[in-house]
Amino acid sequence: MVLIAGVDEAGRGCVIGPLVIAAVGVEEKTVPRLVEAGVKDSKRLSPRSRVRIASSIRRIARVVETRRVSASRIDSLRAKGVSLNEIEAMLIGSILSKHRRGVFYVDSVDRDCERFRMMMLRHAPGFKGVLIVRNYLDESNPMVGAASIIAKVERDRAVKSLLGKAGLPECSGYSSDPRTVRIVEQLIQSGSKTRMVRRSWSTVGRIRASLNQDSLSRFL
Repeated sequence: MVLIAGVDEAGRGCVIGPLVIAAVGVEEKTVPRLVEAGVKDSKRLSPRSRVRIASSIRRIARVVETRRVSASRIDSLRAKGVSLNEIEAMLIGSILSKHRRGVFYVDSVDRDCERFRMMMLRHAPGFKGVLIVRNYLDESNPMVGAASIIAKVERDRAVKSLLGKAGLPECSGYSSDPRTVRIVEQLIQSGSKTRMVRRSWSTVGRIRASLNQDSLSRFL
């Protein structure tokens, strides 16, 4: 039977924690079961619903694959001139190479879908399947929606674990979250060498500049 799979990411823009890529593959006759399980774009689901539906996805799917890249690895690659799009293409390419055949739907991170498609194929030696790349597929394609849920649940667990081991309160990891910003400020002020923060992010640069300005103001 032909494998039909969706691929999506979680944590692309986060300042704390890893970027996670997930692929969910099913047989065509199984697609309606994903819809019945409540699959939709992960952003439209509560955390509790995502965890529950992720368990259903793992029971239904023939293939569930994840890849992750840490904050420190992202910083290292970006320092070498590797774009975030290229990092995602590398991770997705490794999944395509492993499965080689099938129909894969990918939610494009680039407005130029064909450019992102070719980027992924460069990192997918041996892939002989069909690769369909579109924007906003997580909103319309059940397989991509399922992948978005798996990726989000895994990323949330990873961030919770990182924060817990560091004795820090929970947060989303996104710079739009005030709790996340406070944690990053705390880590910078303490001189922490933690590798959970993406130090190449502009958010970190702005926080550093703000803290330095505050220190200068107090000195003056």
